[in-house]
Amino acid sequence: MKQYDMSQEEAYKLILKEIEDYWIVMNEECLKLDCIPSPVVESIVNVARVAEFTYENFEDKYTNGELLKDYIVKLILKPISI
Repeated sequence: MKQYDMSQEEAYKLILKEIEDYWIVMNEECLKLDCIPSPVVESIVNVARVAEFTYENFEDKYTNGELLKDYIVKLILKPISI
């Protein structure tokens, strides 16, 4: 941040904008793919989704398991009935 003379908030906004742009590119490319089976493409997109969830709001849910606790309770103990 100091290297580019910007505040932490400005850096976060820039990172979020880049993440949004990469999602757009990834979605566009996934729509073009017809030579790769769709389950493979879905698996790759799901890895990106998990990574985004794990590090959303600039919190590391992978290292700090306490941040995941509520999500795990909702997922396993209180599932949504369909």
